[in-house]
Amino acid sequence: MDVASLVIGIIAAMVGFIPCVNTLVILPAIVGLILGIIAFKKKKAAELPSGIALAGIILNALPLLVMTTFLVVAINTGDANSISEMTIQ
Repeated sequence: MDVASLVIGIIAAMVGFIPCVNTLVILPAIVGLILGIIAFKKKKAAELPSGIALAGIILNALPLLVMTTFLVVAINTGDANSISEMTIQ
């Protein structure tokens, strides 16, 4: 599970910063984050190294934080066109 979380996190981190398709990252990043947390807890309970699971958690949380920040800024500006202006047309 930790490797799956890491792979999903790498893909989500790369795609999350592409303006036109960054909203497609939300669901895979949530799944990768859940897998990473489960793997991290299992590794810690078994006293095994948990670095890959931690990297997966970080790489999946990063695009989610960016998308949340982007959404909050777009809502607070009150401009309905602000999201479409930031994407490639």
